[in-house]
Amino acid sequence: MLPLLLLIHIALSIAASVPGCDLGKIPITGGIYTVSDGGNVGSTVEYSCPPGMYPHPSFSRDCLYTGHWTDEDVKAQCRAVQCPTPFIFENGDFYPRKGKYFVGDVLYFECWGGFHAFGHGNRTCQANGKWSGEEAKCDDQEGDCPNPGVPIGATKLGSSYKFGDKVTYDCEMGLQMFGSKERECMESGRWSGAEPSCRYWYTFDTPEEVAETFSASLSETIESSNPNKVEGETRRKIGVTKGGLMNIFIILDTSRSVGPKNFQTAKAISEVFIEKISSFDFTPRYAVISYASFVKPISLLSDDDSTDPDAVIDKIKAFKYSAHGDKTGTNTRDGLKEAFSMLSLDYMTDPKRFQETRNVILLMTDGKHNMGGDPAVEIKKIREILDIRKDNNREDFLDVYVFGLGDDISEEAINDLSSKKDPERHVFRMESVDGMKKAFDIMLDETEVLPMCGLSKERLDDYEGLEEVFPWIAKITITRPGSEEKCKGSIVSKSFVLTAAHCFHLDDLLHTINVRVGDKLFTVKNLYRHTDYNPLGKRDKGVEKSYDYDMALVELQGKLEFSSKIRPICLPCTTGASWALKQRGKSVTCSDHEKTLLSSELVKAMFVAEETNKALERKDVIIKRGSKRLACLDDTKKIDKFKDIPEIKDVVTDNFLCTGGVTPQVDPQTCKGDGGGPLIVPYKQRYFQVGISSWGTIDSCRGPKRNPGPVPALSRDFHVDLFRTIAWLKNILQEDLEFLK
Repeated sequence: MLPLLLLIHIALSIAASVPGCDLGKIPITGGIYTVSDGGNVGSTVEYSCPPGMYPHPSFSRDCLYTGHWTDEDVKAQCRAVQCPTPFIFENGDFYPRKGKYFVGDVLYFECWGGFHAFGHGNRTCQANGKWSGEEAKCDDQEGDCPNPGVPIGATKLGSSYKFGDKVTYDCEMGLQMFGSKERECMESGRWSGAEPSCRYWYTFDTPEEVAETFSASLSETIESSNPNKVEGETRRKIGVTKGGLMNIFIILDTSRSVGPKNFQTAKAISEVFIEKISSFDFTPRYAVISYASFVKPISLLSDDDSTDPDAVIDKIKAFKYSAHGDKTGTNTRDGLKEAFSMLSLDYMTDPKRFQETRNVILLMTDGKHNMGGDPAVEIKKIREILDIRKDNNREDFLDVYVFGLGDDISEEAINDLSSKKDPERHVFRMESVDGMKKAFDIMLDETEVLPMCGLSKERLDDYEGLEEVFPWIAKITITRPGSEEKCKGSIVSKSFVLTAAHCFHLDDLLHTINVRVGDKLFTVKNLYRHTDYNPLGKRDKGVEKSYDYDMALVELQGKLEFSSKIRPICLPCTTGASWALKQRGKSVTCSDHEKTLLSSELVKAMFVAEETNKALERKDVIIKRGSKRLACLDDTKKIDKFKDIPEIKDVVTDNFLCTGGVTPQVDPQTCKGDGGGPLIVPYKQRYFQVGISSWGTIDSCRGPKRNPGPVPALSRDFHVDLFRTIAWLKNILQEDLEFLK
């Protein structure tokens, strides 16, 4: 026992004597840096430079147990970004010829006589270290395949382009190849693999590039999901038809080298990705796998809820970075092996279905692995079990997308693991994980093809401001002599905002109305009040002012550009809402939407309020329906200005939804400025407008500010029921939205 205690004492003494690293050795010339854990062993320094510059010799440094920083003998400095230098341009010339090309430099390409030019004839060196545009190529069009070209910074072996001919590429020293090193001219007249490119280690893909190329490849993978697809447009020979079969594996690197911040971003990206996929017209199965030294499955293909995107998202949100303990290793192969095991189980369970199922693997990693062996071996095994061979046209049954996470990425490793399909891209190296997050946001905002209404970043816990939490809210201001009227509205299309008719006087001119959406101000082209809205129409029944059909549509001058801060809300009885509710098919009706969103006598809902500090806030309320709505009528009868009205239903018509009161909870009141805003039912990951805030029985607010005291027991708010007024909406919006038949 004594020798053991002595050894422990010695080990602890040695550990205690390990010094930290010298903070004086980490400053960077021309840039800034941050350091974690005060320079103690395990600390990381992260460098950043101005646009067009990069940190030399690396993006980061680690404090080693020896008390030294990695590469500490090399002074950190920001250097000018270079783009690769061309060494050969086949069948043409380029100019100017220089030893180095920096940001802003332009290269010009010309083909010799008899050769046809393809790609871009002039390309500019960009701040991310890449040349703009597509690779220039000169082709005599005499081969079975077109000239595959020579990437800038590469050399090519092979100049015959007949069926079966091969070409091989090498990047010049100091450059890393992305894409295929070898390509073969196939019988189809296309080249195998993916077009290569040569990059410096600091070169990265912009969020816009990733959104465009990844989304394009994804659309090829799920071609039939685009409702506007024209037959024959896609390049893929095999696609997922409506009701087709697909497995989607999301594999997350949770190792220490990735870090908690990058892992949290990867989780958020996974959620956005699933949200995007769930809007296509088919239902894949999801598997989510986390790995460090060991694998920890988050969701399995065999789970009963593997086809429920919301359930899978909930599992991802619940998974913690700390689940892997000290994360001593990075075992990428085991992460892929887990996917292989799930596929093997599938194969044994139903071989026929297995052969018909396509598979997508989304791997987020820094590419490094220090245990478990080469992960490319597992990719090979997955290809084998899927029976993907060169001669059987099953290549499209597997797509492996690899996203580089973190500052210190192994480009060669992530390139080796990704699929290579012409002309698509399956591997991406971002400047930062924030850039990757932006790329997925851009991809999610592609509402031209897919109706992505009712989105919010509230559930992602990762947003820049309140505009991203409430992106469908519009603020309306009507300026009159000596006063201003303020109301809310909801974005329902690129041209229209839905609000309340009572916000406007009959003599309001269009130029007095302004609509603020996000940080932009819009003027108004047209104002449409509901044709049956008549405030004075029920005076013969004792109703001083009627709010029946209190709704209006504001048409904007110019169209909105959707983004993470400006999105449409989901209107019921539209195909957009059907997609969001996962209710698809010709048999879906408006009644189906109503049964889903207003499913009981007490429905949880919300409205968006704006306090005096102009900060938007979510206010949770309960819609009272059926027998529970009778209390709304009874409380309204007790209000002085309504107690002498013979029939209270002339005030509270069937066209109103009711909130407020103190049972079963105390509902917050709507206040001045909340009128016209949407009454919203959050359903799983989306937000659906079911009403428009119109009027209330008691105003205990102080202007736009809620009274801090108790809400009056008789306080009730009424909202125009969109399900009862959908015909009018359809009449105005039929060119902007597709309504259910």
